[in-house]
Amino acid sequence: MIKKSRFIIRAIFFAIMFVAIIKYIYFVNTGHGRSDIIEILCPIGGFYSLVMWFKTGFVDHIHPAGMIFILAGIITTLFCMKGFCGWICPVGTFLDSLTFIREKIVGQNVPDINMPPKLKFILENFLYLIKFGTTVALVYFIVRLPGQIMPMIYQSTVLPEDVSLYKFWIDAFDGKHNITLGVIVGILVFSYFIPRFWCRYLCPLGAFYGIFNIFSFLRLKKEDSCTNCKLCNKECPMGLSPYTSKLLNNTRCIACLNAMEKCPNHSLSLSFLGIYKIKPIIYPLILVLLYLGIIGFAVQKDMWTSKLSPRMYAKIFMQHGIMKPWMVELLRKDTKGDSHR
Repeated sequence: MIKKSRFIIRAIFFAIMFVAIIKYIYFVNTGHGRSDIIEILCPIGGFYSLVMWFKTGFVDHIHPAGMIFILAGIITTLFCMKGFCGWICPVGTFLDSLTFIREKIVGQNVPDINMPPKLKFILENFLYLIKFGTTVALVYFIVRLPGQIMPMIYQSTVLPEDVSLYKFWIDAFDGKHNITLGVIVGILVFSYFIPRFWCRYLCPLGAFYGIFNIFSFLRLKKEDSCTNCKLCNKECPMGLSPYTSKLLNNTRCIACLNAMEKCPNHSLSLSFLGIYKIKPIIYPLILVLLYLGIIGFAVQKDMWTSKLSPRMYAKIFMQHGIMKPWMVELLRKDTKGDSHR
């Protein structure tokens, strides 16, 4: 039941993200229909805006949704563990689909990757060091920025972030980012053989939420009824061994609850502050309602929709070498208006 609920919820969020990307492409070509959901793909900019808000009181009116996505991720992690990674994140859903293809469609024709335990330990810890080192460095750098200069940096880097991302993919398909594209393809290949390779070893956003996961009010615990049958190992997409740890609120657990559902002895439990037990089937309801509730509150407070005008977007797009008829027409009208003054 949990696995089916997770599949449905992830499919819905993934479909919403797919539609948002299509709408953004439509917006680039017509100047209409931009979806603010696209901001979820720019988490660094969202975190920057959040820090700038706390430091200066300046609310990002250009990409407010990105800031809200990060805030919603932090709050839901504190109350529902890293549920964003396990139930909502579209990248995680896509990577899970690669695992599904390997296990269900290709089947056993693809061998498992086995390596000596010592080599695996060294390699995993090296990748963790890169992952958390990068995350800590980014967070430290942004937090330490003086509030006085944050709006200026925002204007040059964060403001055009969605346009820069779009331009990157356009250039990539034109063969201008072959090395970066090769790295992405390499990550996808590894993710085909190793479930959630990106999430396990490289994702800085997952590492960031993992810090809050340690302090989450919701706890996933191993009970004394555990018989060390190790079935939980096979169900964990993050390569964890739930049977070896009493408390599973670590930096890597994504609260998928797969191991909890498959445990024959019901030896894994969810509890709030370690006191009030929660049924697993209620967990996704709490998670989704809390996440969407934060977004709904932001919409109500007018802290969701971008206030950047189509004319300004036209200028930014053209500055990045992207030119569409609607952009030329808008700026031509501005030029005519200036000439008549």
